[in-house]
Amino acid sequence: MPLLLAGWLTSIITQAHPVLPDSLGMEKKDGKLYVLHRIEQGQTLYSLVRKYNTTIQAIKDANPGLADGVRYDQVVRVPASNLSRKEEKAVTKAIKKEEKESLKREEREVKQETVREANSGIHQVEPGQTLYSLASRYGVSMDEVRKWNNLSSDHIVSGQALIVSEKAWRVREPLAKPVAVAPTHRSDSSTEVSRTSRNDSPKTERPAAPPRTVPTPPREEPSRPAEGERPATEPSSPAPSEPRIIRPGDSGPLPNPGGNTRRISEIGMAEIIENSGNSNKYLALHRSAPIGTLVLVRNDMNQQSIWVKIIGRLPDTSVNDKVIVKVSARAFEKLSPADRRFRAEVSYLVP
Repeated sequence: MPLLLAGWLTSIITQAHPVLPDSLGMEKKDGKLYVLHRIEQGQTLYSLVRKYNTTIQAIKDANPGLADGVRYDQVVRVPASNLSRKEEKAVTKAIKKEEKESLKREEREVKQETVREANSGIHQVEPGQTLYSLASRYGVSMDEVRKWNNLSSDHIVSGQALIVSEKAWRVREPLAKPVAVAPTHRSDSSTEVSRTSRNDSPKTERPAAPPRTVPTPPREEPSRPAEGERPATEPSSPAPSEPRIIRPGDSGPLPNPGGNTRRISEIGMAEIIENSGNSNKYLALHRSAPIGTLVLVRNDMNQQSIWVKIIGRLPDTSVNDKVIVKVSARAFEKLSPADRRFRAEVSYLVP
């Protein structure tokens, strides 16, 4: 990448090239030094040849694709000639210094950009906002917001600063701690040598005594039943299965109705209970299901289902004509994390 040097660099070789202060600066490419010259009004390639004491071919070689005619305000690379070895070293040193400073500036800019991106993923909670409303606003899930902010519940307060983007979270994510490696136990060679030196003489091992044999008493054969007689076997009865306990938040299927119970199923739209974002419970509003009943709500689109507890009646208004159930934000997140409403089936058992 060409490196442009300002007028302070060209002043190093002003005496050798009195025309350099009129140029844009200098550039080092492929080990060669060039003057960067901006074409002024009325200038031609021949005028550059006279100005810089070079040739047209040298200028064309330094500018591949350059036409015979140049235009006003065009920047042309011109080989720097008549430079002493000392001047070339001074220019090269200045170029390296400028390159280091340029790299430092780029690193500072990258760090500043990273900080800006991290700060752009921070939201300060305003009055009335909930975890669900913030997740919907920034296009993320409630689980992600909880993870990024180490929240143990959905309760948030006004003025609280929350991370609402994965990029901002990764900037703040602490570096993984290095895993401690257990030291490897190596045998001490000196100890082994000394141990061997003390035991130079071979030892004669005594043969091991044969194991003692204990006579085994004769086993008594159990009396066999007479021919035609068979022991009576008790009929095995299957163990009674315990009834499954269903709790709000479970996702199991609806039990089979038994006894005097019957199953009721409805199909319609499901929506979220407003201002329920700070609740961690799986709750619902329904028109007719008895309060306290557990009902199974299933999303027809993704087949996700969850048990919720009825805590109140669904208002009988025109707005809720096609709505059969409203669930809390926690339950809504499990059933439909992306949509604001969905087609659902509600099932429950009644006596």
